[in-house]
Amino acid sequence: MQLLSAGGEAVTQAQRAFARWIVLAAALVALASGCAALRPVTTSAGEYSAFRKTHVSPTLEGRIVASARYLAQYPDGAFATEVRAFYAMAEPLYFEEHRDTAAGLHVYLAALPRGPHAAEARQKLERIAEKGPSAEGGFDRTVVGTNDRLARIAGLRGAAREQITSSLRAWIDPDAFARPLSEAKADLLVPWSLSLPWPRCSWNDEARGEEMRCAKLFELPYEVTKGEGTEERQATVEVVVVEDARGRPRRVTIGGPDLFVRLEETVSGRAIDHGDPSGRAAGVSRATELVRREFSARISDDPACRKRTRAPRVLELACGGVRVVVEAALDSTEDDRIVIAPMASD
Repeated sequence: MQLLSAGGEAVTQAQRAFARWIVLAAALVALASGCAALRPVTTSAGEYSAFRKTHVSPTLEGRIVASARYLAQYPDGAFATEVRAFYAMAEPLYFEEHRDTAAGLHVYLAALPRGPHAAEARQKLERIAEKGPSAEGGFDRTVVGTNDRLARIAGLRGAAREQITSSLRAWIDPDAFARPLSEAKADLLVPWSLSLPWPRCSWNDEARGEEMRCAKLFELPYEVTKGEGTEERQATVEVVVVEDARGRPRRVTIGGPDLFVRLEETVSGRAIDHGDPSGRAAGVSRATELVRREFSARISDDPACRKRTRAPRVLELACGGVRVVVEAALDSTEDDRIVIAPMASD
């Protein structure tokens, strides 16, 4: 009788899960076919690219994650109503599908670390850990602890990578150079002027005309795998904004020692030793890929935007009023740099 009862319960859970995902799949079809709005004339390339991912991601999880990111970045965007409706329906079902095991809860938190059910997921994981060995069907404390640590390590790498990416994303915008920083859009002004670390500014007396140099220094710790263990790393990223006498940005530099190698490590999770030529090449490739992707999403993907380069430049893109140059350091005394400026700038 006990086996029959257990078997009956398993079938009921499976049927319930299947029914939930049938509802979700049907809603996705309706969303894609009935609500797929055309890009409004006033929508930025960046917003449209973020919205498009909510439709074209090949998995349900990918669409849910893309929806969360769109709403975080564009809470009042042109597609916010449509995306919010989908997210409000899909996220609870996604959590319901993963809430019953520690492994599932870790999957949910990895996908939606700030999701509506993130706090509940963490509380459930804490309760599972407190139960000790064999809690949650044999998912013992050691496994839970290992997963927690892996999630933390992945989260640190993701945070370091996101800081580099968000710094780049904020400035690949012709509007960023068209007006004084004090009049910039909130999505640029707030992270630059009002968020830690504070920018440090000084006048450059040697420049022709008045020029102010403001810099933010980010020290971003993370861990990578090396052999059978892990090793601590830190990405040091300096974002420098040079402003004219009116406070308008003239040039933005995102740079740091071995910055491109650090970027590659945050993606691959693999330690790259100093002097490793293949690791260095992978880092330069990763940086150019990132810049091309962000430039394409925000400015243009026209092949004519790409200009000829020579060392230390490995990539130059210029279109739509913005020029971006990727410079790979030639030796250890120099920094890798990404330089963003209006096209009229020297």
